[in-house]
Amino acid sequence: MKKIILRLILLGLILFGLFVANKKYNQYKKEQRYEEYLKNIVDTSSPTVTVLKDSILIGYQNDKRTIHIYVPPEYDADSTSRYPVIYMMDGESSFNDMANMAPEWEIDEVINQASSEGKQTSIVIGIEQAENRDAEYTPFINEDIPDAHGAEFSKWVTTDLKNIIDANYRTKVEPESTSIGGISRSGMMAYYMLMAHPDVFGNAIIQSPSMWVDHDRLFEMELTKPQLANKKIFVSVGEYEGGIMIPHAKEVYEKFKDQGLKDDQLQFEMILDEAHWHPTWRKSFALAYPWLME
Repeated sequence: MKKIILRLILLGLILFGLFVANKKYNQYKKEQRYEEYLKNIVDTSSPTVTVLKDSILIGYQNDKRTIHIYVPPEYDADSTSRYPVIYMMDGESSFNDMANMAPEWEIDEVINQASSEGKQTSIVIGIEQAENRDAEYTPFINEDIPDAHGAEFSKWVTTDLKNIIDANYRTKVEPESTSIGGISRSGMMAYYMLMAHPDVFGNAIIQSPSMWVDHDRLFEMELTKPQLANKKIFVSVGEYEGGIMIPHAKEVYEKFKDQGLKDDQLQFEMILDEAHWHPTWRKSFALAYPWLME
């Protein structure tokens, strides 16, 4: 009996050792791939992307923020047309691999393709994340983040930033033409901002939302049926995100479905073979954009 127990313990130790070795090997290969990626990284943004470095004042923070602005290829040639606007948080990843030293979401490529096919195009505003990203992308003060100021940030986006964009670009200003989007914690913020400012945002791109940040208070937020009447909401999550990410993304979808939103207003996508990373959100936006513009 003792020999059997010893053999089982030994087998367990061997299996654990193999698990640790495999994990270290996979991490090593991942680091190698990333180093190789960095060696070959180039500017991947479209010619119609402009970066305003530390140019937009956030009054309540007494600080300036960098924003990335994309206009469609036909924007300058057509001086009369007005365009829908999409505001993307964590926006440094929207257009250029070099901006975040990581795979971009190819938002400009998706809309450039729509332009070449004569389909609806949009202006996109990529808002760079703050140094204290968690505090800015947390709407309610809690024990973990006592300096949370997501509510103030959302007011800044809906007033100051939107007013600047509307004053300087040919935008369609109504809610039906104004979308808010994000990923992970900013995906949760896209949900929050849609709920907190339904008179500004008519649409939301909610990707891999970190609803665990303040689950109960977030899901307690409600919109009336008239407020939901003309909204379009796209929710997505990676197949391998697991844990609470997939159930919470589905819970967001089910919340709006239970309120009567149909397929032309509400879409859920499981991004197959992907985890919680940039390639997931690249694939997600490629699905979200044409659906939003239908």
